[in-house]
Amino acid sequence: MPLPKTPQRRFAKWSSKYVPDTVSARFSQVESEAKERAQEGLITYANLDFDMDPILDKYGIAGPDRAKYKAFARKVLREKLRITGKALDNVTLGLKSYFVTAYACDPTVLDEIIKAILGYLPTY
Repeated sequence: MPLPKTPQRRFAKWSSKYVPDTVSARFSQVESEAKERAQEGLITYANLDFDMDPILDKYGIAGPDRAKYKAFARKVLREKLRITGKALDNVTLGLKSYFVTAYACDPTVLDEIIKAILGYLPTY
């Protein structure tokens, strides 16, 4: 019978696993690669924000409403960087449906954002 993972057991494992010297050594080993990847990722997402501004301006989206459309754009880009093909289309359409339902986003604006990121508009 397996032992339950109580909070105390989890913390004990975490405490023994993450010794500061070990973590520091590991981070030192990958520091240059991590900085390079972080720089690349930051540039990609910063450019995305700049690319979305004209679309949001075109539809008169201002203030706090911009945040939900930029969040949608970031999620679509994240999926584009992870998956391709029909899987990407399905996830993108699912995200669109979610943002329309949960956040009352305009589907026309979301379609334009999708086209700007993917280069096409996926269909069911």
